Amino acid sequence: MLFLWKSQNRLVYKLIVSILLFSGTITVIITAIQLYAEYRRDVNDIDVFISKIEKSFLSPIASSLWHLDMQSVRLQLEGILRFRDIEYLEITEEGNKVVVVGSPQTKHEIVKSIPLIYNFKNQDREIGKLTVAASLSRIYSRLFDRAISLLISQGIKTFLVSSFILMIFHLLVTRHLGSINLYLKSLDLKNLPRPLRLNRRVSTKHDELDQVVDSTIEMAVNLHESYQTINTELELRKQAEDELRESEERYRALFEDNPIETIVVDKDARITMYNKAKKTSGDRLPRIGDVMYRDYAASHLIDMHQELMECIKRGESKDFSDQDYKGRFLDIKMFPFEEGAIIISIDQTEKKNLEAKLQRARKMEAMGLMAGGIAHDLNNILSGIVSYPGLLLMDLSEDSPLREPIETIQESGMRAADVVSDLITIARGVATGKDVLDLNTLVEEYLDSAEHQKIESIHPLITFKTALDSELLNITCSASHVKKILMNLVTNASEAIDGAGTVTVATINQYLDELLRGYEDVRTGEYVVLTILDDGSGISSQDLDRIFEPFYTKKVMGRSGTGLGLAVVWNAIQDHNGYIDVRSSRKGTTFELYFPATRKALAPEKEAIPLKEYQGHGEKVLVVDDEEMQREIACRLLTRLDYTADAVSSGEEAVEYLKENPVDLIVLDMVMPKGLNGRETYEEIIKIRPGQKAIIASGYVKSKEVDMAQELGAGKYIKKPYTLEKVGLAVKEELEK
Repeated sequence: MLFLWKSQNRLVYKLIVSILLFSGTITVIITAIQLYAEYRRDVNDIDVFISKIEKSFLSPIASSLWHLDMQSVRLQLEGILRFRDIEYLEITEEGNKVVVVGSPQTKHEIVKSIPLIYNFKNQDREIGKLTVAASLSRIYSRLFDRAISLLISQGIKTFLVSSFILMIFHLLVTRHLGSINLYLKSLDLKNLPRPLRLNRRVSTKHDELDQVVDSTIEMAVNLHESYQTINTELELRKQAEDELRESEERYRALFEDNPIETIVVDKDARITMYNKAKKTSGDRLPRIGDVMYRDYAASHLIDMHQELMECIKRGESKDFSDQDYKGRFLDIKMFPFEEGAIIISIDQTEKKNLEAKLQRARKMEAMGLMAGGIAHDLNNILSGIVSYPGLLLMDLSEDSPLREPIETIQESGMRAADVVSDLITIARGVATGKDVLDLNTLVEEYLDSAEHQKIESIHPLITFKTALDSELLNITCSASHVKKILMNLVTNASEAIDGAGTVTVATINQYLDELLRGYEDVRTGEYVVLTILDDGSGISSQDLDRIFEPFYTKKVMGRSGTGLGLAVVWNAIQDHNGYIDVRSSRKGTTFELYFPATRKALAPEKEAIPLKEYQGHGEKVLVVDDEEMQREIACRLLTRLDYTADAVSSGEEAVEYLKENPVDLIVLDMVMPKGLNGRETYEEIIKIRPGQKAIIASGYVKSKEVDMAQELGAGKYIKKPYTLEKVGLAVKEELEK
């Protein structure tokens, strides 16, 4: 039978194991039943013998014990001990051992205690107990020998029967199965299968193996055909999968790399996926499986959840606008599809900010156009008030009683010109000259000014306090702009207090390294902070976002404000590269203005320049201006400065004049509505007089036209109204080039 145990005969091996296991199991079970029956019989014999002891030996033993005949008792017990399986007997009286025969075992024994009764005077008395112990060891030994005998005989029989069955099964079945196995292993599905023939006698009747052979050949043919079909289908499927994979990769790339936040939910509004834009938005990341909008605390998001469910159920798209907890403005769109919905959130914050900036720029542009027109006219009107006092003062002695009032007129005219100049420069975002100054000094100068004294007289119940840092850093600023900021903010603070109250002006150094409210970016560094604090009624949250808009005011127009004050403050701070932070409540308002600090030394105070420093020596100067008063004032000032002055009223006249008459310098008005403007005039002049020296004058703020004229060769730019010193210094500087 060794050939049956080859490793490839797995079926034979399983059959052998199965037969042996089954036969062995049956043998063990039958043997166990027989042994158990014999065991019960032997144990029953012991019980029967003990019962015989009770009937036959108990009365004699009790009598001998009553008469204290211990020798008789022992002889009777030794007689019982000789019986098979009895190994130990003892008699106890009141718990004490009286007679002991044999040796007790600790296990495998049957123990029974029998009371000893003796009848004395017709009364049964218990005089002790007889304990009988029968050993099971001999029973176990007999059973073990019996088991060995049964197992050996049954095992030999099982082995012989199994061997015969295996030989028959191998000859009839397994060797042919091996042939079928080799046939199947040799199959090549690419080619048609060869015939299968078994090594056995041909029979006229088909048995099960013949059916297996036929089925195997049929299966091989079917496999060959299926292989060809599947191979074709696989090629088509692979092609389709490649196309699908490419499509999915394109979709995934579009989804993941889309800059718009996108979330996909199922029919229950549970989140199934979201893209990179959502991961990098800075929001709390949603968890896969969360119910969209419902698993968030905000009450308005519950309404959004209901809208989302309606979108999914009805298959209708939804559009919303929302503002998240970070202040971002979002356009939210919901698109339903078979498995749920897609939610996209488009961040419109930058667009909103740009729209707000555009709106503010348009308002400022309108303000600039209005202020520019007013400034031009006012500068022309103020020219006589500013310019002629200078000429008059030159003819007056130092002790003349007219000197002081004329100087007052000139100073008032200059202040009016500063107001116009500041309005237009702030409205158009163009700064005047800046110097390194001490903010504390500017605060003190403002508080000592006539403007502030007027505020104090209007609000006598208000206390004005200062808290100025003695070690304050310097700032680079326009003094007139800073004082105008102070005037506007102190005025607003005073008008916000109804009755008695306090307005505090404070300064302090501060290192700024974090964002301020309303700013997307803040330059890190040292700043000087100007704080104006009041304990008035405060500003409502609705108004707080609009207070810096031009013409926006809650005051009565014409009585306490025009709506330009805070717009001027905002633009001045922007022009100084600073920041504004506003906090307000019912207990008052705080404005904090951040000016970039500088470690540079203070600018030296400007001293009056002697007249002889900018007097001329008879050089010829041509004044070009469309305003007759401006031409007259300029010529008078130039003549007083010892220049030879002439004037024309337009650019065209200037070009014709210069064709015949050379001049040393031209004072050229930039804005002349009719005909050529200043830049166009100068462009024509240098065609006939290359290198012609000129200075630019205008009542407007410096513009691109001025820059273009200077690029062509024109010199210094001066603002109207004219003063003797301003004109003299500009002309002198240009002539000396």
